[in-house]
Amino acid sequence: MRICTPHFGIDPETTSGGETYELELLRRLAECDMDVDIILARHKKHPDGIPNWTVHRLAVGRGLRWPVAAMLFPAAIKRVYEARRFDVLRVHSVRYVGPAALIARRRYHLDVPVIAHHHHVDPGHLNHVIDKPVIERCDHVIAVSEFARRQLQDELNARVDHVSVIPNGIERKFRPHPPRRELLARLGLEGHPVVLFLGGLKARKNLDALISSFQGVIGARPDARLLIAGGGPLLGSLQRHVARVGLTGQIVFTGYVPESEKADYYNLAQVFVFPSTLEGFGRPVGEAMSAGVPVVVSSRGALPELVVPGHGGFVCDADDPSSFARAVLVLLENAELRTKFGEANRERIDTSFRWERVVQQTQQVYEETLRRWRAKRAGITSSISSPSGHP
Repeated sequence: MRICTPHFGIDPETTSGGETYELELLRRLAECDMDVDIILARHKKHPDGIPNWTVHRLAVGRGLRWPVAAMLFPAAIKRVYEARRFDVLRVHSVRYVGPAALIARRRYHLDVPVIAHHHHVDPGHLNHVIDKPVIERCDHVIAVSEFARRQLQDELNARVDHVSVIPNGIERKFRPHPPRRELLARLGLEGHPVVLFLGGLKARKNLDALISSFQGVIGARPDARLLIAGGGPLLGSLQRHVARVGLTGQIVFTGYVPESEKADYYNLAQVFVFPSTLEGFGRPVGEAMSAGVPVVVSSRGALPELVVPGHGGFVCDADDPSSFARAVLVLLENAELRTKFGEANRERIDTSFRWERVVQQTQQVYEETLRRWRAKRAGITSSISSPSGHP
């Protein structure tokens, strides 16, 4: 099978969970002998040497926003179709690529099904104008969680009879190993129990609440340290917040963490905490679980689908920082419970969230959607050639 995926980004050093998902999924589909045609703006980075990938450059530099994509991508899709005759047109972003894919199929009469991948619905006044029609006109949609599927129905009032749930995959490189002493020393964490957050520093991650909760932790465990790993637009304001509440030195910021170092950061932690208010899946939580770390997460979005409360961690009210503090303290005070939860988390990831399972299920959806499309097209052709029902 050959798939075409017009794309906004597959940078190996991305800080976006959605982009990481795309990179890993497309890499693994290609490893299964699926030919992947990627349409990418000329300045966008991508990994080199991936077998069965062909990158087609779009003759545009920066400024490729969704309205521009709706104008530029269709002709590029047509050129790839004429040259490569792909079987499936793939939409990695409902908002940014969906309109272009559907326009291209209609305008150029492309004989292909359109399959979208969906992570979550962000608040926005254009959701019903753009996202809902795209979801309903795609031939199939793959959502990364039951929450993401539910959002389509509850917030967009979109049909979901054509939506399958296939969760994100977690790489095996995230595994338990002793903490790197050099990293502990560089961050000033030697001899301290570490509570870790790793992710983008943006509003929906609810990091002000995390800082407030850590004030409660420090009251009972002054030796504890909160490590906030990752970069983002809120770094400066969060550092100022920490200074105002007098926790400088007890809360450590790392800035951007390279993908190659993430596994080492998870293995510094006694507890991983993730208070986000909106996650379509929650990749950092899955990675921490894979590394054998107990987790404390919010009850919002898809996070409760990942974490089994009382088995691998705790699920807390995102609006109640004190509940996070209590859960973190329970884990910091009980090494046996941390070990038990960590082992249960790794087993859960192995059972339900590895890439091998995700890729197999994704292939099945692609193949079945293509089969239905061809059967429908054959039926239409037959009815046109034999309007009376006779040969």
